[in-house]
Amino acid sequence: MPNTKAKPDETLSTVQPFEFSKEFSKKLKDLDLLKTVDHIKKHGYAVMDAGVTEEFNQKLRKTCIRLTQETEGPAKGYAAAILLGRDPIYEEVVLNPKIQAMVEVMCGKGALLSQLIASVRPKGAPQIGLHADQNWTPAPFPVHNQLLTLCWACDEFTKEGGCTKVIPKSHLKRRHPLPKEITAQKGAIPVECPPRSLVMWDGSIWHSNYPRNIESDRVVIHITFSRLALRTVESYDHLDDKWLEGKPKELATMLGRDDFLGHKDFTKGGAGGEFEKLAKTFTWARS
Repeated sequence: MPNTKAKPDETLSTVQPFEFSKEFSKKLKDLDLLKTVDHIKKHGYAVMDAGVTEEFNQKLRKTCIRLTQETEGPAKGYAAAILLGRDPIYEEVVLNPKIQAMVEVMCGKGALLSQLIASVRPKGAPQIGLHADQNWTPAPFPVHNQLLTLCWACDEFTKEGGCTKVIPKSHLKRRHPLPKEITAQKGAIPVECPPRSLVMWDGSIWHSNYPRNIESDRVVIHITFSRLALRTVESYDHLDDKWLEGKPKELATMLGRDDFLGHKDFTKGGAGGEFEKLAKTFTWARS
């Protein structure tokens, strides 16, 4: 029987969305992200500078294009998936301090890297249907956001160039758009920004893109993080402990190596056998 007289464990309390500790609030201020946080809270999307050099951005763009050539089938030259581990530059992408901070804002501590892909959109690339990214979450969507998607713009985002479109504040509806709303796209606006920008939105915002009507290709990296309790789109099980040796601990966390979910070691007698990870996971899940 549980000890009902025991004091509640403060680590198991749940904070409200956009409720931060003093230390984390200071971190957001130091990274100049307070306005970004306020914008995504109110409108469901935001744009921020990645804080990298033009040289880094060009190297990243060329790497994406190179890896799309390793894709087989119709997507060859247009898409490259499961990028982490295929070139060291993607470690720098996911460890970008601003990205890491916004991931914690939107998905709490211990968030997982769900997807890291690159896309090359040529002239004539069509628009996709209006949707919310929480496609496996029934309505009403949870008050706590479940997914954060970021697009690293290696090239300029313009309406004619096929940039992202969003319907501001649609995340407040906490549901998927209805068929008539998908057709009407009432209130949709283009998210235009220069190269080296990060366009991001929460899992509930209704969004799509515009068709690309200009010459040349647009290269974008799509990054999705999820709360640690959600299953990821991509598997990084092939990146073993040896690959992680000497790398920042945040990589192990975003790959799910610091929580007890998906454990494989039967010698521990179940997930409860790793008490430290168990307690950490429960705490992070409520962040």
